[in-house]
Amino acid sequence: MSKKNNVFYWLPCSVVFVSTAHEDERDIMTATAMFVSEKEPLLAISVAKGHLTEKLISESGKFTLVIAAEDQKQLAMQLGSLKGTEEDKFDRFSIKTGPGKTGMALIPDGAAAWMECEVESTSDIKGYRLFTGRVVAQNDSGKPPLVWHQDKFFKLNPA
Repeated sequence: MSKKNNVFYWLPCSVVFVSTAHEDERDIMTATAMFVSEKEPLLAISVAKGHLTEKLISESGKFTLVIAAEDQKQLAMQLGSLKGTEEDKFDRFSIKTGPGKTGMALIPDGAAAWMECEVESTSDIKGYRLFTGRVVAQNDSGKPPLVWHQDKFFKLNPA
């Protein structure tokens, strides 16, 4: 299937990071996410099985979804280039962070928004673990988000 006829290539999405921690381990990765319900506040993320992020979310039952700001393109690329089992990404990329409200996961400074989630359910799908999370705390910095579409990063402008 080529990109031209792959409908997922057409679907724009926010660039997000998933940050998680458990005991003395932590990790952060570039990911994708979608809202399941605005009323409930539920969202879904998928993480490759066997990755450190998947392990830490499974152990802690928590994760923080961080919406990247339009000036965090470099961070998005860096986080997608290294596995957390190889090196601590926060140290490697000198990520300045702040704490969330309820969990141990760290939030990169300058993010557009973040949502701390407790895992509601999980499903395994062909090498991935799908986590559905309930938002228990959130913050919006007011910065515009970074968007990914057809292999490129974009800033949002009002229509």
